[in-house]
Amino acid sequence: MPNEPQVEATETPSPPTSSSTDTLPPTVQSAVLSDATKRVSKPVAALRITQTQKENWGDSCLGLAESGTLCATVIVPGWKVVVSDGQRELVYRTDEKGKQVKLEEL
Repeated sequence: MPNEPQVEATETPSPPTSSSTDTLPPTVQSAVLSDATKRVSKPVAALRITQTQKENWGDSCLGLAESGTLCATVIVPGWKVVVSDGQRELVYRTDEKGKQVKLEEL
């Protein structure tokens, strides 16, 4: 049909999945994997980080206070990290630098 507009197909680049500010810091990765190897009794090579997400925890205990522990009510920027050994998943909460690493008990 002569009056139909011509539409040219162009490929739209997909946005990056994460920017450099959303990349898990090596110190956090190392701290999480170090704890996970002890818990599952497998070498680091057998573990895989399957998910990472930036989080702001609502207290100094990363939202995982233990009985009898006092936690300061402050916002603690950090990460939620999921590690898999192929059979189970471990979910960790950390601070920004990986100095504080806590396993979520499921």
